[in-house]
Amino acid sequence: MNPLQYFEDFLSIPRESGNEQKISNYLCEFARQHHLEYEVDDVYNVIIKKKSNCNSTETIILQGHTDMVCTSLEPYDFKKGIDWYISDGYYKAHNTTLGADNGIGCSIILALLADDSYQSPNIEAVFTTQEETTMEGAKRLNYAKLNGHKLISIDGTEEGVIEVSCAGMTSINLKRAINYVSNNKKTYTIMINNMLGGHSGVDIDKGHGNAIRVMADILKKINNAQLVSIAGGSKENVIPSSCTCVVVTDDTIKISDEYAKKYPQINITVKETIMSDKAMMKEDTDLIVAFLTKCPIDVLTYYQNFPQTSLNIGVISTDDKWVNIDISIRSSNIDDEKKYTDDIEDLATGFIFHLVDRKPFFSYQENSPLRDVLVQKYKDLYHKDVLLKSVHAGLEGGIFNQNIKDLDICVIAPNLYDIHTVNERVEIASVLRVYEWVKEVLKAL
Repeated sequence: MNPLQYFEDFLSIPRESGNEQKISNYLCEFARQHHLEYEVDDVYNVIIKKKSNCNSTETIILQGHTDMVCTSLEPYDFKKGIDWYISDGYYKAHNTTLGADNGIGCSIILALLADDSYQSPNIEAVFTTQEETTMEGAKRLNYAKLNGHKLISIDGTEEGVIEVSCAGMTSINLKRAINYVSNNKKTYTIMINNMLGGHSGVDIDKGHGNAIRVMADILKKINNAQLVSIAGGSKENVIPSSCTCVVVTDDTIKISDEYAKKYPQINITVKETIMSDKAMMKEDTDLIVAFLTKCPIDVLTYYQNFPQTSLNIGVISTDDKWVNIDISIRSSNIDDEKKYTDDIEDLATGFIFHLVDRKPFFSYQENSPLRDVLVQKYKDLYHKDVLLKSVHAGLEGGIFNQNIKDLDICVIAPNLYDIHTVNERVEIASVLRVYEWVKEVLKAL
């Protein structure tokens, strides 16, 4: 079977995090058509089981998540699916995220389930939900339904790589009541866009910059500035590529050329607009700007030249009563995680601090029979060595590892680029190679 036909089905079905019912229905219908045992739970996780066709006693878990990050350059109705196309050997989307993370992994799993031409062990295919937001699917999965102790998650980003450990993630929300006063100063709209953005784990060490941080730096340099509103970012796990604020001041706003030098693609505009009749108290503005400029972002600590702990200011928004800031701390070190969480709480004086969630990490396993087979079969097929890699991203493997004793877990993928951005794409030839790779592994097991 060809995994690409299933991926094109995925592209047509709405599946933003928290909106997975339709893709769940699709998976259940797939199971019925192929006469496979399946079950679905109240958060739309789906487990599909396929018995061995060679009397094997081994059980392998194949796992992917059905949801996707929905980001677009312009307003887009993701309820109608993705406007996709093929170019230069890649699936791409018109000005939106593609959802190959993780639709392509799920599609490979479906193709493996549909293919009866090879001998395989028992397969437990697990399709989880809300991975891109709360990981609620993995948290609420009934692990008693699973018998396997070897797990291949097809939720990586690079072919020929086995992800052997992952970072955990702490989600923090800061909230402050804001007060408005009457205004007689000039009103300006400042817009930042066209920054690179990206995944707040995978891309955090690439110098893409953070549009919310740049905006805060600009505001800090304006005398007597008072915010009217500010909005930036889309998700806590996405590096913000844009930010807009309305500000009043009796100063002249000048934008330094330092930002264009550091981020050549950046676009910053300042436009005088109709005078706002109100603005935040200067005390509120100063507190918000101070926090945004002092908060440590990007990579905070390294381990052997690899990001160990990082922080992303993902979202800021205001309404008539409140300012909200969403922050994520990624770490594969429990002491770092605690230290920087405490540091943010200390720095956020004047805000209501709420630790929203903690997602676990999983560590490298010295002994992994599954990894050994994956390494050997890739070399047999493609005459290349596999790279073992730790990833600075939150993976559901950490939750699976907490819930399944003695779990042997490996995370793989075809070549995906610029995930969580409008430039996301997946290499078609790589998808087919990974499909054949996993098939050979299943045959060997």
